[in-house]
Amino acid sequence: MVETTQQHWGRRITAVAFVSLTGAFGLNLAIGQFIAPLMGSFGWSLAATSAAVAVNMLAWGLFQPVAGRLIDRIGPRAVMTVSAVLMGLAYVALAGVTEFWQFLILFGVVVAVGFAGCSSMPSSVLVARWHTKRRPQALAISSMGINAGQLLLLPLAGVLVAAFSWQAAFLALGAVMLVLVAPAIWFGARNSPADVGVEPEGTPVQVVAAATLREALGDRQFWLISLGFAGCGYSLYLFTTHMPKLALELGGGPNAGGWLMALVAACSAASMWATGQWVAKKWGKRPTLILLHLIRVAAFVVLALAPNVPALVAGVVLFGVSSFPVIPLTTGLVADRFGGTAMGGILGSTWLIHQVFAALGVLAGGVLRDATGNYSTAFASGAVVLVASTVLTWLITEGRFQTALPAAHPA
Repeated sequence: MVETTQQHWGRRITAVAFVSLTGAFGLNLAIGQFIAPLMGSFGWSLAATSAAVAVNMLAWGLFQPVAGRLIDRIGPRAVMTVSAVLMGLAYVALAGVTEFWQFLILFGVVVAVGFAGCSSMPSSVLVARWHTKRRPQALAISSMGINAGQLLLLPLAGVLVAAFSWQAAFLALGAVMLVLVAPAIWFGARNSPADVGVEPEGTPVQVVAAATLREALGDRQFWLISLGFAGCGYSLYLFTTHMPKLALELGGGPNAGGWLMALVAACSAASMWATGQWVAKKWGKRPTLILLHLIRVAAFVVLALAPNVPALVAGVVLFGVSSFPVIPLTTGLVADRFGGTAMGGILGSTWLIHQVFAALGVLAGGVLRDATGNYSTAFASGAVVLVASTVLTWLITEGRFQTALPAAHPA
């Protein structure tokens, strides 16, 4: 079968979103590989480094609505490209830090602003503009870039830190973003199908008006979706920031954290494919999310009680299965309810709430570890928050937000 122009561009945009997520999440999640080396080089405390990562989470969240509004106005292509360049330059600069305030500004603020503009929210908006009926599959495939970033860049960071230095690892990851990811976005993407004279892939017969941000903020379902997603943020970044150090404390080697994150990525990729292609289609997004939240609760219970590395691996597998598939499912709920053509600000607000709780999770992990001498209480707090997310997700009602269609102009 000959591929049409429409199909070509649909696949191309999905691939660009995949590449953007690979670089963005690879760099942002790799920070867990640098915490122990930075603490060893400069004598920084775990609470201090955790606070810097928490600032990153919060700054990322605060900039999400801004990035969303910019995307609504000028399109995702320029926003994502500039943001990828900003992340790359910040990582190159991190190789030269000598003071904590430099690390705080570069990773806590600059990397976060760049990440906000080229990670899940902008990539999801880009994909949603180009796909309608095939949106769930396209979001699931593009979101597997998150897993690719973990599989490729986190172990790479660990290997480079162990074989050379943390400075070399920062430089290498920055170069990946500058040389590979940013050019791929700029030359590979277009803002919308209209830019190349085609229709979105799988355009439905009836086009429904998209909701405004103000309408979304007044909708109970927006808050149920967003606050349910907040538990994902708390637990996700508690895990990704502190699990490498937990692995060390349980007797794992210096590269254990990187390889365990690669295991997370492999499990997540399999789960992402299964949920996007089969489970969510059969059960719906909300029941699938409830199942994933319950699996993650079990993961955090195991992590809180883990006495050794084998038990830790079991918790890592459960977390991997239940981790990143939550993102495309939540994005799909937002797009289904509020429309895919004007959801930059809406989805950005959902991500802001996610990131406020992500910052709390990172900070709580460091503070509770220092206060208690181990990570049991920290990971137990993740299980409690996820139980609340499960209840909120159970209360969600799937369906389109009723917004007034614009008045038709006379012919």
